[in-house]
Amino acid sequence: MTESGTSFAQTRREEIVKLLLEHERVTVSDLAERFDVSVMTVHRDLDALEERGVLRKVRGGATAQPTALYESSLSFRLNEMRAAKDAIAGHAARRVLPGSSVALDDSTTSLALLPHLEKLEQLTIVTYFASVVEEVARLTEGSIKLVVIGGTYHPKYHAFGGVLAQQGLERIAVDHSFVSPSAIDVERGAFHQEVDQAMLKRTLVRIGRTSTLMADASKFSKGALHKVIGLEEVDHIVVDRSLEPAVLERMSDQGLPVEVAD
Repeated sequence: MTESGTSFAQTRREEIVKLLLEHERVTVSDLAERFDVSVMTVHRDLDALEERGVLRKVRGGATAQPTALYESSLSFRLNEMRAAKDAIAGHAARRVLPGSSVALDDSTTSLALLPHLEKLEQLTIVTYFASVVEEVARLTEGSIKLVVIGGTYHPKYHAFGGVLAQQGLERIAVDHSFVSPSAIDVERGAFHQEVDQAMLKRTLVRIGRTSTLMADASKFSKGALHKVIGLEEVDHIVVDRSLEPAVLERMSDQGLPVEVAD
């Protein structure tokens, strides 16, 4: 492919991602017509984006929606339930005091914690999420100490993982750990689509003196394959006000430490 052809392909793929963020699903025929290219070219674009973890190909097109086996890309998740995530993050951040150490997972809800933590003095943040590192650098100009857990980089999550990340976390203890799973079953616990991510989140919970699970209402209507942790194993569960009252009542009846964000 020529340099100009490569540039056109990149621009087209960026536009496809924008369309997915707006509509959650695109079709091959619509994309071929929109960009005036062949169906085969569209399939190549979708294959390239799927390899990057941006989308999931389905019959006749592609989607950014998660399934029990597939988690949405970071770019898609950043735009989901933003108000709810901010409310949850603001509530969860209240228990963090100056001088504390906190561990954050690779969730966009953990990312939403940072504006609520930036004013705290002598704070240490442990994370394997590159977006947290970038946002801390942007917000705080070095006033927060960062401990970055390395490992195998996963572009889909913009985070590090694998055995090295797991071993790195196991050598650390923090005051507070914050995690947000992909899906929640009130009786069975918190889940994630990929086993490595589930393992890292589980470890994050266990290295915290106290642990907080953060979940907006959409997590209670989703399914995922790999168990992260039982809900009774965390110290706090923070949800948003849009969670169905019947679900909240079930959690309370089971004695789960659930809190509703303001």
